[in-house]
Amino acid sequence: MRVAIVGDYPLNPNRMRGGVEAAFAYLVRELACIQGLDLHVLTLGDPGYLRAVQANLPSVTFHVLPPFRRLEFARNFRSYQAMLNCELKKIQPDLVHAQGATDHAYVALRSRYPTVITVHGVQGEDSRYQPSLHQRARKWVYSQLIERHNLSHTRHLIALSRYVTQYFAHVIHPDTCVYYIPNAIDDSFFKLSSARRSKTVLYAGRLIQRKGAVDLVRAFAGVVNRMPEAQLRFAGEYTSEPQYVAQVQEQVRAANLQAHVHFLGELSENQVLQEFAHCDALVLPSHQETTPMVIAQAMAAGKPVIATPVGGVPEMIEDGKTGIVVPRGDVHQLTGALFQILGDDARRVKMGRAARLYAQENYHAAAVARKTFSAYQRVKHSDD
Repeated sequence: MRVAIVGDYPLNPNRMRGGVEAAFAYLVRELACIQGLDLHVLTLGDPGYLRAVQANLPSVTFHVLPPFRRLEFARNFRSYQAMLNCELKKIQPDLVHAQGATDHAYVALRSRYPTVITVHGVQGEDSRYQPSLHQRARKWVYSQLIERHNLSHTRHLIALSRYVTQYFAHVIHPDTCVYYIPNAIDDSFFKLSSARRSKTVLYAGRLIQRKGAVDLVRAFAGVVNRMPEAQLRFAGEYTSEPQYVAQVQEQVRAANLQAHVHFLGELSENQVLQEFAHCDALVLPSHQETTPMVIAQAMAAGKPVIATPVGGVPEMIEDGKTGIVVPRGDVHQLTGALFQILGDDARRVKMGRAARLYAQENYHAAAVARKTFSAYQRVKHSDD
């Protein structure tokens, strides 16, 4: 079977920008191990990376296309469509797998090849938390004109959680085949040994408004007042929304937490692994999420998770068993949850073990790749 996967693939494997790129990379690594699968990855970026990327995965064929031209959206993605169609004509895939439900899915569906779409985010909800009117409008337009169009036209959909299908229930065609397959987590997370820094919590992800970092700093101030050795580490890029980052840093200064809160910036994959190995827990007090990759990574690493019940998060965390769920925006309860994890080693360890067991059963990349390949077979047979 020949499959073309289209999406934002991390051309520099040590610098993965966000969970979507990481999930894409982990899935490709495992799909490459499946016999009988001729895998082609099509992505946009600098073709200068092609040789290095190809060398890392010689069994996968990579096709690096030029980035979008200016005003590509206004042109109805005609340039991208022409480039993709040209590459697909050479490949002659049995099916196309689009990572994301917007631009890549749009051109994949119009290519006339059987297409399956993985939904990684919900543009309409994400638009509420963009820092500028222009960005909010752009996300909203993508939601109304592209995302909903794609989901109403696809006949094969990979959903990371039931939140996705419930949210788009009025859009998805009744005849659409839905495959519930979570994001893949690389084996390296499952093999981490715990070498923890005492009383340390990790926030992993972009430092942006919808992820609730200001709430976290306010809650953490209450922890430090009673637990002076506590440490909070922010791992992830913080250039996307500089004004919001400035608010977070001002909150740190106002609470006199400079010695307790650390901004690490964008990290390599190995550095990310070390942060997961050394922390006591992951905390993600988001106001909006779909199915956060970092929660699955933390669980694979054997760490309990403190998070809010937004999007697909309640499907990932069993409150009180693999982590603690706190109401969105409730700083007081977030402080209490942090105390429970940092102040009770026996409970923390028990939760971490339960989290890793759940992750092994649901998120391991090899199992996710097998489920994805099974979906490919059903797509191919249904269109024969």
